[in-house]
Amino acid sequence: MNLAEVKSRIRALVDDPDGTYVTDGFLAPLINQKYEEIYNRMLSTGSEFERRVVELSGVAPMTADLSVYNLPGRELELMLQPLMFEWKQAGTDATFYRTASLVDRVKDVIPGQIIEDWEFRSGVIYFTPSALAVDIRLRGDFLFAALTAETDAIAAAKNLGHAVAYGTASLIGTVRGNPAWTQAYAILQDNAVDDVMQYLTRKDQGKVRRVGRLSRRSNGNRVIW
Repeated sequence: MNLAEVKSRIRALVDDPDGTYVTDGFLAPLINQKYEEIYNRMLSTGSEFERRVVELSGVAPMTADLSVYNLPGRELELMLQPLMFEWKQAGTDATFYRTASLVDRVKDVIPGQIIEDWEFRSGVIYFTPSALAVDIRLRGDFLFAALTAETDAIAAAKNLGHAVAYGTASLIGTVRGNPAWTQAYAILQDNAVDDVMQYLTRKDQGKVRRVGRLSRRSNGNRVIW
């Protein structure tokens, strides 16, 4: 379901199908507020609905952090928590990706031809710099992008749109001083979100999780696990 469809449902719920008072400007902040609230509730499912993979191509030599990619509109703006850091020489095939080690503190090193370690600190990824341009692939948890364009789709689950519509209608009841709407649509929203959460939880229980063997390799006097 996209934003235009959610708006239409909300207007029907609050008896304003023509958008007399439920204008786009009135709806936008309420929809996205409810969207954020539902996102936070769904985190408890542990279903990895927020998991994404992002590739950063041609990261310049000597780069030691990815702060520039956190800026508004950039690839990591909505990143909450990175889970895996992979790298390869820029322009090579994806089969050349290698995994860097997550550490508590990246040490100062002379840049070479590999990226050895990385850390996540204050919302920024830091890593041992490479003397070569590299491509970086990150797997992690990301926030939903705000719904702004009419064609923007509801993320996480295709059947979540009605929960957003009910929740927003409840907020409108509060704003417009209609406690009946507030209460009735809040209950319907909770039921709808619970249904989706239960589905995601059941689906996730069917996954087979394999843990790779721990190994270590020596790098001079350093042991890397």
